Parts: sequence; C-alpha cells; structure tokens
Amino acid sequence: MEKHNYNYRNVFNEPIKIKQLTQNFSLPYFIKLRDVLVYLLTLIILFIVFHSVVSFISSYIPLFTMLFYVGMPYLTVRLVEKVQPDGKNIFWYLLDYITFYFEYLQGKKKICHDIKVSYTDKPVVFDEFNYRKKGNHGKRN
Repeated sequence: MEKHNYNYRNVFNEPIKIKQLTQNFSLPYFIKLRDVLVYLLTLIILFIVFHSVVSFISSYIPLFTMLFYVGMPYLTVRLVEKVQPDGKNIFWYLLDYITFYFEYLQGKKKICHDIKVSYTDKPVVFDEFNYRKKGNHGKRN
C-alpha cells in the first residue's frame, strides 16, 4: 500500500469568496469577502474623518466626492492585497505585532531558554567559577 502526503496549506489559506448574493441574484465573478470588508471599513473611516474637507474641495472640483470615496477605498484594498510583511497577510501580521507589543514590550517580559521570564532592573552578580580540563588537575605544562 502506497502512502501519499498531501499539503492542504494552500486550501486553508484560500480567502472566503462571494458569488451568490441572493436566491435569484449572483455576480458574474467571485469577490473576496476580505476586500469587501476592507473597502467598507475604509469608506466609513474616510467619511467620518474627511467629510468636511471633501465637501469643501468638491465645491470647487466637480466629481471629487465620487472619485475620493470610490478611489481611496479601492486603492486601500489593492495596497492591502499587495503588502505581505514577513510573508503573512497584513491582518495576521498586525495581530501578531500587537500581541508581541503588549505581551513583551509593555509587559517587560523576556525569553530565556524558551521560557518567559519577567524583566528585572536589579544587577546580576555571577559567582566565581574555576574551570579545570579533565586530566590536567590544574597543572600547567
């Protein structure tokens, strides 16, 4: 009997995609759920933060509002898609970094021999240690 090893990494790393929206309506192509969420989140943040600035500029430049509120979230989605620090998805990278920051940098923890230890400002004192090679018994040749 022959054994086969399968690598399911690509399958599990595949993003969630949407095509069928309702029973009667489906899209002609798949859309990644992450891209939709990033787009909507960026749109909401831009609207809350820059609404007054965009409305002022749009009074001088026609269609600026549409270009800004459609273009900026789209560029953000493309940027999130491209950027992969340390070969990870940007969201997992940020989650790992935030965990590291609060657990080790703010918590003043260090790792010593694969064990988390608390950081101390006390001075470290080493005891004297005499080392003798086997067979010499402290004599010089």
